[in-house]
Amino acid sequence: MALKINSDPKLVIGLKYCGGCNPTYDRVALVKKMEKHLQGKVEFVSPESEDVDLVLAVQGCSTACADLSAFEGLQIRTITNMEDAERFVQEVDERATNYSLEQFL
Repeated sequence: MALKINSDPKLVIGLKYCGGCNPTYDRVALVKKMEKHLQGKVEFVSPESEDVDLVLAVQGCSTACADLSAFEGLQIRTITNMEDAERFVQEVDERATNYSLEQFL
């Protein structure tokens, strides 16, 4: 699923963590690394915030059991491991590059 491209270059991401009952990686540390890498490209907010472009569900394991029903109708992306996070960061980087290029076309 492609990321929404809007008039604001910064993507507003509602961050939803699972309960952490059986994490296979440090979810908080991973999000901090993502936030540092994507500085200026994203803003992480509560998933209940207004004007959220998408909800990022950071699940600690492949069971991915966090209840996301409150976000029905919103684009939801799920991370269950480091590889998922790397793909997500790459997609956001590409979105930011495409946005910059569109300004010159």
